[in-house]
Amino acid sequence: MRRVIRPTRFAAIILLALFATSCASDEEIGSARVFKSAPWTGAEEYTYRITTRGVEGEGECKLITTPEAEPGRTRLERLCGRDTFRDDGIALVDSATLRPVSSSRTISDTAKGRATTHSVAYGEGEATFKTDDGSKVRTTMRDLPEPDRESPEPAWYDDEELFWLARSVDLRSGYSGAFSYVINAGQPRVLNTRVEVIEAERLTVPAGTFETWKVRVQRGSSPKVIWVEQGGTHRVIQAQIEDARYEMK
Repeated sequence: MRRVIRPTRFAAIILLALFATSCASDEEIGSARVFKSAPWTGAEEYTYRITTRGVEGEGECKLITTPEAEPGRTRLERLCGRDTFRDDGIALVDSATLRPVSSSRTISDTAKGRATTHSVAYGEGEATFKTDDGSKVRTTMRDLPEPDRESPEPAWYDDEELFWLARSVDLRSGYSGAFSYVINAGQPRVLNTRVEVIEAERLTVPAGTFETWKVRVQRGSSPKVIWVEQGGTHRVIQAQIEDARYEMK
């Protein structure tokens, strides 16, 4: 018998749930600046196919970078979908530091006419999380890291920056850093997270064969692995997020 998997199953597995299932408490916050510099030199748009264990067929995701979308700010877009299901994220960040200004993630099923938007607005020392499912709005506040002896210059990055952050760390074998990772998706958290450059690896995807750095972003026992191009603008070539694999087309 052929197994049929609904779009909601695809949604649960494939599209950047990231750290929403973590059970860490908000008190476990530590941070440091891991962003080194922005490798992109202008506007970008790259397309990826998404395949998922247990799901037939492919989805597609676009990663779009728009420098100076506003003065001193860059817009980062992750636009993903399969059939009638979509999971689209946008982050507005400071161009010089990648510190987030705001973000939103909209999960929708056009066949059912349903959509839920999770957003984060960053203020002085706190983040305001909002979830709007069309019938009810829920708002939650979370404190952002403050300077202390161990982290005199705290830094935090939004869930929707993941692919761009991996491109922007110190890309060399053995690099390791820790930062505060802000997630929403209905479960607002500010979490300790580690990023590491594991090794160099030659990788073949639909777009071709590339020399890459294998970058691991980990919270708890479920790492997210992103392969970024060694040369040029350090494009994302492939990523493994939970059961979903993203490959550049």
